[in-house]
Amino acid sequence: MSSKMESKLPPLALESGLDLRQILTTGSLLQINEDYDYSNCEDSNETDNNEESDSHRTAHHIGEPVESLEALRKQLRNVDKDGFVKKKVLENGGGKEIHEGCTVSVVFSGFWENEDEPFDVRKMDKPLVVDLKENGLLPGLQIAIKSMLVGEMSVFLLSYHVMYGELGVPPRIKPKADCVFYIKLIKSIKTPEEGYLDYSEPNTFRRVYQEVKMLYSSGLALHKVKNYMGAIQLFRKGIYMLHKCRLADETEEGIQQKLLIKLYTNLAIGYNKTKRPLKACTACNELNRLGSLWNNGKVLFQNAKALRMIGVFDEAEKRLKRAIKLCPEIEDIKAEYELLKKTRETCDQNKLVCGESLELVRESFKREVDSLVKNFKENVNLCQLTLPSKLNPSEMDYVKEVCIRENLFCTKVEQNYLLDKEEDKDKD
Repeated sequence: MSSKMESKLPPLALESGLDLRQILTTGSLLQINEDYDYSNCEDSNETDNNEESDSHRTAHHIGEPVESLEALRKQLRNVDKDGFVKKKVLENGGGKEIHEGCTVSVVFSGFWENEDEPFDVRKMDKPLVVDLKENGLLPGLQIAIKSMLVGEMSVFLLSYHVMYGELGVPPRIKPKADCVFYIKLIKSIKTPEEGYLDYSEPNTFRRVYQEVKMLYSSGLALHKVKNYMGAIQLFRKGIYMLHKCRLADETEEGIQQKLLIKLYTNLAIGYNKTKRPLKACTACNELNRLGSLWNNGKVLFQNAKALRMIGVFDEAEKRLKRAIKLCPEIEDIKAEYELLKKTRETCDQNKLVCGESLELVRESFKREVDSLVKNFKENVNLCQLTLPSKLNPSEMDYVKEVCIRENLFCTKVEQNYLLDKEEDKDKD
């Protein structure tokens, strides 16, 4: 094979690391990670100074190549007493400490010194899920993961003593090969002690409740480090489990509802943070069904934020006034009320209606539409805006024309038209 052909071969990524017990006893079979995307392995002459290619490459794994282990070593601290595992935190996590009673989900990339591509990869869409008590992980990875918190991403320098051993696994892994791993701990739950849950069985609520509490705690930790999408997924899973579980009596129902209120409240917060106000409103509707809306100032605050973002200003104001009465000491609620008033002034849809049914489009109407659409587009506190239902066909045609010009979307919803900054973003 020519050297030119060799240079175009993509690097090989291992499937899920190796089991050190096999390396030292029966030997190991290297399995290639078929999910690893090789499309980024272009010829270097074609990708020089190409920022788009670089961003495409890094999207497939976390971390970056390391030119010198010695230079990296100076930035790290020891995790274990022997110094075989060294660490630097890149993104802080939170929540409770990890232990052998946990099942964790992690993504990682493993690099050799001065090599551009990782040799071992787990991507965000397919994290490695392992029980820390029964897993077959290499000791170095086990020690590294147990030193982390949910939401944390760290870089580790792992000695060959706790990874692939003195002999390595020729030809792919050299003898006495130290390596670098970037690891991100996505979530952690308490490992079930009694097998998998069967929701159709009676008396499962105790186990479900404990697992949902762990999901809730992990969700709060992810929210703390601004991983809102990860937090939302955990809150939704907890809600699903609680709704599916059979309840024995009113006592269990009361406990279930208290935890559901916490989950739905934080779900609404997460949806507002990620600018998905319709879903936040749905969560608030569930809280209303559970009797925790009009008596809960913090929930009313979140509901009002969501309503303001979709342009339902009157209902948002009603909730904020009630929230201020319940929680007069919370300054954020008062600030939201001021923001609501400013947003309503700049995006007042009622100015479009003159009370006359004309086929022609008035110049004053055009000016109001131009101003409304411009203010809506520039207002980061508004995601959607419902137009009045009394507009005639010619007026609606002009509105649509302006939306096309401004790269906005105008969709008919029942009798009303809705301005939106993104197309079909709430479909799932």
